[in-house]
This record gives sequence, C-alpha cells and structure tokens, in this order.
Amino acid sequence: MQFRFPTFLLGLGAAGVVSAQVQELYQEGPFALRVKGQASNSSIDGYLSWYNLQGLPAPTFISYEPLSNPVVGNSSFEWYFNYTGLVQYKGHEVGFLLVNPTANTTTPSPYHGQPLDISYMSNSNVGIALLGIGGAFDAGFDADDKTFSTSEFDDSTYVPGVPPEYSQDLGYYNWAVCWQLSGTYRQTLSWITFGKPHNPTCELVNLLRVGL
Repeated sequence: MQFRFPTFLLGLGAAGVVSAQVQELYQEGPFALRVKGQASNSSIDGYLSWYNLQGLPAPTFISYEPLSNPVVGNSSFEWYFNYTGLVQYKGHEVGFLLVNPTANTTTPSPYHGQPLDISYMSNSNVGIALLGIGGAFDAGFDADDKTFSTSEFDDSTYVPGVPPEYSQDLGYYNWAVCWQLSGTYRQTLSWITFGKPHNPTCELVNLLRVGL
C-alpha cells in the first residue's frame, strides 16, 4: 500500500537543489525495491534491504538479497520516495529515495529519514549507494516503475569557451549490483557513471518499485 502526504524540508531540495527556505515535500511509501538483472542470463533477481553495523548508527548500508519476495513486516525492506513536485523528467516526479523516515539524522534536524546517495572512489567509475551520508541522489520512477536518475548537462558535448546548454531530457538507468565494501564485502546497489564498469563483479540491473 502506498500513501502520500506533505512533509517539510529545510536546507535540502529535491534534484540536488539546496534552498535556504522551507520546502514542502510529498512522500510516497513504503514500497519494496526489486532488483532484476538486465541480461537475459542474469541470476540477479531479488530485493534491497538496509542495515547498520553494530555500534555504528551511520552510515546505513544496502544489501542485495536474492529473495523471491521481500520480508513483509520487516522495515529493512521498506523504502520511501520524497519529492517537491517542482522537478519532473518526461512527466515523472524527480526527488530522492530514503529509508527510516521518522529518524532524526542531523542536529539540529533539517529533515527526517536517511536519503540514498552515491559515494565514489577516485579510481573507479562505479559508485556505491549508501544511506544517510549527507546528500541525496536524484531519482524518480517512470511509467514502468523503473528507477531512473537525471542530469542537467552532458559533458560529452562541451566545447571550449562555450557554456553548455541545460537539458531536461537526460535520464539514466545505470544501476548495478556489485561486490563492494559496504559495511562488509557483499553484493550491494551501485551506480555506473559511464561505460564498462571498472569493477568486474558488476551486473547491470533494473531497480523496480514494488508495492507492499
């Protein structure tokens, strides 16, 4: 079941826009996130759960679980989507994913919950998805409930001395499941910035919203 209600955000806007004003947010959830390999012979087919290491309240880590269904009633499989309604991609809302929506994550707390963000290594084009690390990764759901991310510019088109043009049509589905150090060494949600993954364990996947 999904619900939608307004909440408020101070200092953090959807689509990575930082604002000094209070912005109204809409929240959808809880729902599960199914992970399905893009390749026809992929064995990846399961769900995302989140967890903390004992004694470490943050960050929160993400685990790929090869299950046929999420564990009903287990909050670690519950995800939420926040958006302002001010940013869309091809008619679909752009906001950010989060878990643990009632948790105070900063002091003083400008928002509640733990948004998903991507952390990168300097020697790889593979980012690791983490929760509650201080940022929020642009995301939304298309008509098939596939999770996308957006960008405002395409740096492959840059010309010396010519300012790039803003685009509303840059949407990406570069999700992957990779063996990564995510709390422990395990399969976890990742993002490929461009091209062939530097990490050879990565499999490209679709990230699908599934009702609970």
